[in-house]
Amino acid sequence: MSTAYSMIAAPAALRTLVDRLQEEAVLALDTEFTWERTYYARLGLVQLAAADGRCFLVDPLAAGDLAPLGELLANARIVKILHDAPQDLMILRRATGVAARNVFDTRQAAGFAGLGAALSLANLLAETVGVHLAKAHTRADWLARPLAPEELDYAADDVRYLPEVADRLRARARAAGVEAWLDEERAALDDPETTAEKPPEEAYLRIRAAANLAPRPLAALRELAAWREQAARAADLPRRWLLEDGELVAIAAALPQTPDGLKLKPPAVARWGAELLAAVRRAQEMPEADLPPPIFQPPRAAAFRKELDSVLADIQTRAAARGVDPALVCSRNDLARLLQAGQEARPEEHALLHGWRAALAGDLGLRPRQGVFNL
Repeated sequence: MSTAYSMIAAPAALRTLVDRLQEEAVLALDTEFTWERTYYARLGLVQLAAADGRCFLVDPLAAGDLAPLGELLANARIVKILHDAPQDLMILRRATGVAARNVFDTRQAAGFAGLGAALSLANLLAETVGVHLAKAHTRADWLARPLAPEELDYAADDVRYLPEVADRLRARARAAGVEAWLDEERAALDDPETTAEKPPEEAYLRIRAAANLAPRPLAALRELAAWREQAARAADLPRRWLLEDGELVAIAAALPQTPDGLKLKPPAVARWGAELLAAVRRAQEMPEADLPPPIFQPPRAAAFRKELDSVLADIQTRAAARGVDPALVCSRNDLARLLQAGQEARPEEHALLHGWRAALAGDLGLRPRQGVFNL
């Protein structure tokens, strides 16, 4: 493995680098960060690699404003190659203010190349280019300075081989006849909404127990989770450092009207009690028409579950036959929603009814007669 890379540790050097790389056809990208004690990731390093193997390590603590990197992200002529792209793209968007365009995610592409879409970078490199990386520095403190030479080597190797890997994955997808499917799926990564910060009002949807709540407690959870999201962002603290999901759910279910009813430790009540009770009060006073819709849960009827298992097995078989990871096609819950909707299903609400997924599913009859599964 090569250890060649160039360090970029000054604003002028970053400006020069960006100008030099604007004519590249492809650029591999990765980030190193810490994300344990904050709401937002703390960026410690940005790695770039050109198709010819040149690697550049940008030190954000020394290079200053990373906005120039946004010029490369926004350049649609350059293919940006990342492994497991969404998280890195969100971090880079926050650092540069720019959503990336023309992204190639090697983890996603592996799912169209007969390798599965859950491969780690180390396993993907071993499988495609025969490179075996040492992963001894995955827990390094990327904000420490100076970084050790072996840590910098590790960081450079995370991007050095990605252009070749991307070429090989595309070739495999082409040979399997699913290259167009890969490109269709890639396009979603160009949608700015993919890396946009989600509205606080949607935070409750990430809480698993939300599906068990009745409409008004669910409205309370929506208000409580939105409050926590905004407070965590403002303080730049992990959500759980304010209140755990379970605590929010318990408050929402109880709909308390007094501080004692919150059932929290005294410091939490003293600090946030008034805001929590205000959130509950908003839910209690909310008109019926404004309550959130129930969160979908698959029907438990035996006939529905039998049909769901059968159709899911057929989809998995068809996907495997084309070298596509079934996990990319749909989840069990996605399919259940579609089967439950029946003839009322709208393509814009169900990915299985359009694009490459519909082509793969073919004649599986994903629009059953209205009411068949309303059990």
